[in-house]
Amino acid sequence: MRDWVLFTESSPNVGGQELQLMQQMRELGERGFRSVLACRPQSRVMEVARQRGLDVLPLRFRNSLHLPSILALHGWMRRHRPRLAICHSGHDSNNLAIAARLMGRGRPFLLRSRTYQPGKASAWSYNQLVDATMLPSAYLKRCLLENPAIRADKLHVVYPGIDFAALDQAAALPLPAALEQWLSRSSGPLLVQAAMLRGEKGHRTVLAALALLKDKWPDARYLIAGEGPEQQAIAELARQLGLQDRVLLAGVVSPVAALLARADLVLMPSSYEPLGMSQIEALGLGVPVLASDTGGIPETMRHGETGMLVAPEDSAAWAAAIDQALTQPALMKAWAQTGRDDVRSRFAPERNLRQILTLSGLDAMGV
Repeated sequence: MRDWVLFTESSPNVGGQELQLMQQMRELGERGFRSVLACRPQSRVMEVARQRGLDVLPLRFRNSLHLPSILALHGWMRRHRPRLAICHSGHDSNNLAIAARLMGRGRPFLLRSRTYQPGKASAWSYNQLVDATMLPSAYLKRCLLENPAIRADKLHVVYPGIDFAALDQAAALPLPAALEQWLSRSSGPLLVQAAMLRGEKGHRTVLAALALLKDKWPDARYLIAGEGPEQQAIAELARQLGLQDRVLLAGVVSPVAALLARADLVLMPSSYEPLGMSQIEALGLGVPVLASDTGGIPETMRHGETGMLVAPEDSAAWAAAIDQALTQPALMKAWAQTGRDDVRSRFAPERNLRQILTLSGLDAMGV
């Protein structure tokens, strides 16, 4: 019988991390493993996992010490004896750790995926809760190690894997009709940002930069894909700056790859970003990128080689960078092609999975 891998996720919503674990489940299946995702019933996570043909184990994960979830996890693990268990969010990580330790000998290797650290990092959760934690960037590892009590040997940088083949297919799909209609109204340079509408994502910085460039690039367009609490504030600022005719808040765009592929520039102006995915996907499609020189973003691209890194929250610097990029499209395209080769190598799904198997000791199986 094939070896099992257990995934747990107590978040009800689907974001980058949830899509990443579903991709890992698929990759594991292609390599001879069986995997199951323990997640909340009737959640968006369960819905998407089932749509993708993945096995699910419905658990409520009501809190970090939810006895029914702990007992269900313990029972499932005793029956199936998984070699590896991968957790993510707080509730599922705590429940899994308790259930696994109730097994005594023969428990699975506990690997936690941590994509960001809200608040002060607890040494106990990293040193004792799980066997190892994988992080998306060296930047996040440095942040965690600011707490000297956290053991460095427990933290491992594992870059996410991106399914570039699927990205290529999605990039060739049509955009929604309303979006196509808006794009057809002008042939000016198209600047695209795909991100949650939150303050740290830097939409205000771009709007202020475009206001500075209004006379030189009067037909430049800024298309914002995403949703979030800043939507009304962003729309109001665009109106105040006289940019409302050139700015579109498009909401969630699917497939977003088709939008990225249409852009002259993809922007990532975040003030904080543990790694970021949009700029990696854009480079993977050979689209020029301007991104903030902050957090883990510089690990994904090289200034003056694969794109441009710009000081965060500096609208004048962003205006200068946008102006330079639009003035030199051939150079930007050449950098993007170099970036395409780079990210497709470093962020390949196969590389991501091999690191996970190595961490958990399953690489000895010849996978």
